[in-house]
Amino acid sequence: MIVRDLDRTREQLARLLDEAHTDEAGNLSEVAAQILKQRADLLAAAARHETPFYLFDRPGFREALRQFAQVFGSHLPQHRPFYAVKSNHHPWVVQEAVAQGYGLDVSSGRELHQALHSAAQQIVFSGPAKSIADHELALQHADRVIINLDSHGELARLGAATERSGRAIRAGVRICTQHHGAWSKFGIPLSELGSLWRAAQRHPLVQLVGIQSHLSWNRDALPYERLIADLGHYLGSEFSAEERATIQFIDLGGGFRPHRLEGYFPWDHPVGTLARTAAEHFGESTEFAHDYYLKDSVPLLSYAERIGAAIATHLAPLVHCAYYTEPGRVVSTHSMHILLRVVDRKSDGLVIVDGGINMVGWERYLHIYCPVVNLTHPALTEIPVRIGGSLCDCEDVWGSRCYAERIEEGDVLIVPYQGAYTFCVAQNFIRSIPPVHELTSG
Repeated sequence: MIVRDLDRTREQLARLLDEAHTDEAGNLSEVAAQILKQRADLLAAAARHETPFYLFDRPGFREALRQFAQVFGSHLPQHRPFYAVKSNHHPWVVQEAVAQGYGLDVSSGRELHQALHSAAQQIVFSGPAKSIADHELALQHADRVIINLDSHGELARLGAATERSGRAIRAGVRICTQHHGAWSKFGIPLSELGSLWRAAQRHPLVQLVGIQSHLSWNRDALPYERLIADLGHYLGSEFSAEERATIQFIDLGGGFRPHRLEGYFPWDHPVGTLARTAAEHFGESTEFAHDYYLKDSVPLLSYAERIGAAIATHLAPLVHCAYYTEPGRVVSTHSMHILLRVVDRKSDGLVIVDGGINMVGWERYLHIYCPVVNLTHPALTEIPVRIGGSLCDCEDVWGSRCYAERIEEGDVLIVPYQGAYTFCVAQNFIRSIPPVHELTSG
C-alpha cells in the first residue's frame, strides 16, 4: 500500500467527503457587464493593433490605486502604500503607481534598479539572498531606500557594507510567526526579533527602525489580526519602552485578494480532486454540480476596518509609528486586459485564438476561472466552448466557456483584469511575448 495506515486514510477521506461546501457557485456576469461598458474603445484598440496584446488600462488602474489608498488611509494610522513591483513590472504600471503617490516595494536588485530610475521617493527592499551588489546599490541611494533584513546573516553582511562605505541606511526586519506556513521561508521567527534588534547595535550605521511581515492570498483580515496580536504581545513582553520608541514603521505586506473577479474549478477543491482522480482511475468521467465556484474575498473596506481595529487594540498602546502596506495583485489586476482574436472555429465547442498562454507563463486557466468575453458578439450569459491557444501544447487553453451570443472566426475576445502575475511571468515559449498597448478613449 502507498499509505501506512489504510483505515486512518479511509476515515479521513470519509470526513472530507462529508464536509459542507459553502463557496458560492460561479456567476461573474457582472465582470462581463463592467468590461462591456468600454466595448467601443476595446474594439477600436483591436482595430489599431495586431492581436494578441496586453492592453494597459490606465484609468482602471488609477482608480484601483485611489480606492486602496483612500480606504486604508482612513483606517490605518499614518498609512503609506508601497506598490509591489513583482506583481507587474511594466514601466507604465510602475510609473502610474508612483504618480498616484505610492512608494515602491521591490524584491530584487533588478527591481531596485527599475525603482531607482522612477520618481519614487521611498522604496522598501525586501526578499532573501540579497547580494553584496544589492546592498551597495541600496547604500548609494540610502535617502530613498529602506532595506528589510531577511536574516541574522543579512544584518552582518549589511553591517559590513555600511562600514566599508561609511554610509548609514534605514532598515526593518522581516518576521514570521506560527501562522506563516510556507511563508516561514522568509524573515526570522518572531521569537528572535529581540536578539536581532539588539545585535544591530553592533552595526551603528544600520539604523533598525521597522518591522515587516507578509502573508499572501488572504481572503479576509484574520491572518493580519493574528499577526498583529502576536506582534503586540511580543513587543509588550520582550521589548523595553525605549526599544519600542525606536520603531518608526510596521509593514503589514500585501496579500489582499481582488473581490469577485475570478473563480476556481471543482476539480481544484480537495473533494473534486478525489472524485476526478477516482473516476479517471476507473476509466470514467465525473459530473460536477457546477462549472466553477467563486474564489471570493472580502471587500477592501472589511480588510482595512478589521486591520485598523486590531492595530488599535494590540499595537497603538505600545508604539506610535507609521503603518505600511504593499498592495500588488489587488491593484495591478486592474492594470491590464488581454485581447485575442479567433483564428479557427473548429466546431461549435472548440475555437483557436491567436494568443497562447505563454502570455501568462503557465497553464493558469486550467486551474483558475477567469471570464472570457466576446467583444464582437457579446452577451451576459455564457456559452460552452473550449478556447484553445496558439501554442503546440495541449494545456494551452484560455477557458471552456465564453460570454457570447456566438463565436465566429475573426471575433475579438477579451480576458479582462489580467494585470497581476501574467505579464511579469510571461515566457518566450514557442512564440514571442506580445506587446503592451494603451487603452485610449473616444
